[in-house]
Amino acid sequence: MNQAPRVAARLLHLVALLLLAWSFPAAAAEPSAIFRQRAEGLVPLLNDRTKPETLFSPAFLAQVPPAQVVSISKQLRDGYGAARELERIEAKTATSGTVVVRFERASVKMEMAIGAVPPQLIEGLLVTGAEMAKDDVRTVLGELTALQGTVSLAAGRLEPGGFGLFLTQKADEPLAVGSSFKLFILAELVRAVKAGERRWADVVPLGAPSLPSGLLQDWPAGSPVTLHTLAALMLSRSDNSAADTLLALVGRAKVEALLPTLGVRTPERDRPFLSTRDMFALKLGDPALRAQWLAADETGRRKLLPRLAEVGAKTLDVTRLGGAPIEIGRIEWFASAGDLVRTLDWIRRAGDPTALALLAINPGLSRDQAAAFDYVGYKGGSEPGVLNLSYLLRRRDGGWLAVSGTWNNPAAGLEETRFIALMQRLVSLLK
Repeated sequence: MNQAPRVAARLLHLVALLLLAWSFPAAAAEPSAIFRQRAEGLVPLLNDRTKPETLFSPAFLAQVPPAQVVSISKQLRDGYGAARELERIEAKTATSGTVVVRFERASVKMEMAIGAVPPQLIEGLLVTGAEMAKDDVRTVLGELTALQGTVSLAAGRLEPGGFGLFLTQKADEPLAVGSSFKLFILAELVRAVKAGERRWADVVPLGAPSLPSGLLQDWPAGSPVTLHTLAALMLSRSDNSAADTLLALVGRAKVEALLPTLGVRTPERDRPFLSTRDMFALKLGDPALRAQWLAADETGRRKLLPRLAEVGAKTLDVTRLGGAPIEIGRIEWFASAGDLVRTLDWIRRAGDPTALALLAINPGLSRDQAAAFDYVGYKGGSEPGVLNLSYLLRRRDGGWLAVSGTWNNPAAGLEETRFIALMQRLVSLLK
């Protein structure tokens, strides 16, 4: 559900470490001595041997608090090992440029800017990519399959003459996929637009609020919004209220009916197809209602849907989703990695340029990683014990690929940043 800002931030941490903006001139320059000193200071900082306050400006730390800097540094170490040395500087000006730090298993590229006047602390830092040392697909696959729990992985070539998987690991095992279920809503919306039933510019009222992630839960119910805006927020921000509004509009039954067409092999696992408000009500609401749901068959569960709709999102304690996994094997949206690859291929073949543009708003990769492809579309999903990343890619030679990876562990939370780094490494190796 990408239900907490904490999870959303982790999903993006390899894409952006910092949030302050600056511009770089095109011409190269020599770095100043203080710029080099700050760049060298990143190594002990990334190894947790220096406090962020000694290196970053107060303005930076107002946006990214010291505890978050420490947390992100740990996430980078989890993905790439300890920071070893400043590998090189590619200066744009005396106070800005590209800094490359060598870790045990990768060289990580960052854009950095420091203040123009003393004390000239770091005011901008953006992680733009990582190059793994002696990396290959077999190594990444081995690291993925060694993760505690269950990993489903599929990568497919999407060719005019047919679809073919070339990399699989439990590719047909349905697992919980969190907010990646929103790809199914997108597909039904694409079908409806193609059939002339809907237009991207149609204006509809915003439905009842769900819980984060997203923005629209804070907007007044009934606010006029276009289908384009709802889909854009559903995909790029994983906005749950946008997803629920679209699901109510296109119809639960229509989404359920489309699943086999998309290539979902076990569509019965997603009947009835839940909204995010339904899911939150089951996981965070009355335990007795949850027990009834778990004991019921499909017919009985459909009879419980009106009771789920009566549960107000604001009455639920979303902080509980920061703890142990909650019934991820029985209450979730389920799909295999192969299902999601086939769904992305269906969306691609539908030929709707608007849908592809919306999928590309948030590429789920660093800037450098995304730049290696002609096109990157992405959707991910997470909650405790659940993580999925799914990519639709067009290589420089024009060939299309789809890659999806899911990790489930019902017994414990996941090393989310490790899985994200592994999937990003895999995607980069397929360019």
